[in-house]
Parts: sequence; structure tokens; C-alpha cells
Amino acid sequence: MWRPVLGGDWPAKLLTVSQICVGFVALLGVWSMITRRPILMLGFAFAQGILLVGIVLFVVVAATAQRAMNREHYDAGDVIIHQGDPRRDIYVISSGNVEILVRQPDGTETVNQRLGPGGHFGETALLGRGAYFGTARAVTAVEVLRMAPQTFLTLCSSLPGFKEQFKDVMEAHLRELEARN
Repeated sequence: MWRPVLGGDWPAKLLTVSQICVGFVALLGVWSMITRRPILMLGFAFAQGILLVGIVLFVVVAATAQRAMNREHYDAGDVIIHQGDPRRDIYVISSGNVEILVRQPDGTETVNQRLGPGGHFGETALLGRGAYFGTARAVTAVEVLRMAPQTFLTLCSSLPGFKEQFKDVMEAHLRELEARN
């Protein structure tokens, strides 16, 4: 049975098709230059349209991913997320400082970590029950990019560097969650 391409994780599918188009044209170009066969060079010239399709698909994915990220501003002392909130968004700090507070069994809150520009929080909400394990509070005026889980997963699946950046952090958070339970 035929299924529509745009169902499910369509940005990742479009990005894959884009990478295949560009990779095919690049491979054809290299092969035609190495072998110097006129028919391959002619094929490479005609394949420029496929290259254009790959670029357009990449632009579509980039534009939709950009709209899926919201820039938010918080003043010093503002709470960005509360511990136990069911939301599943991931936050990346553009500017300012944030502290993550964890509520202890006796009701007190302790500072678990401090984050600055480039820091991120909320990714553990993708694990387990989807609740935040701590409260994030702005220490200074803060600008954050808020991403939906689908955007985060699309970036992880399509950008190896992005995935590696979060891999170590996710593993550390998993160990921390396992230690609590």
C-alpha cells in the first residue's frame, strides 16, 4: 500500500532525500572527472537539476526547523520550567545564566548546576515519563531557544555534531536518573 511521504517524521525524510540527491550528483561529478568519459560528464551536466532539488529540499527543512524553535526572554529570577512539569521542550541558552534547582525529599531546593550561553536543559524530558527533573530559574536576563521534541530529534538524526553534543549529557542524566530510582 502506498503511504504519503509527508506522514510521520517528514523533515528527516526530506533531509535524507536532499542528502541523497546532493551525494549522487557529487559522486557522479567526481566519477566523471576521474574517468574523463564524455557520457558521464554529460550526465553530470544534466544532473545539476537533481542538485537543485536537493538544495531546495534542504532549505524547506531548514525553514520549518527554524520556525519550530521559539526565542524566549526571561528576566532574572523568572522560572523557565518547574520540576515535574509534563512539558517536553528542550531549551538552549543564547545569552545569560540559568540555574537548575532540584527539590529534595525534605522540601528544600538545591542548585544542581549553573548554565551559561550554549548550555541546554530539558532534554531529559525526552526520557522516561517526560517530566522535568529540576526547576530552571534565570539568574540574569536570559534568552533561550525552545525546541519541540520533534525538532530536537530531527536535528539529532540529521546532524552528527549536534547528536554528539547531546550524547554525553544524555548519558550523564540517565545515570543520574537511575541513581535516584
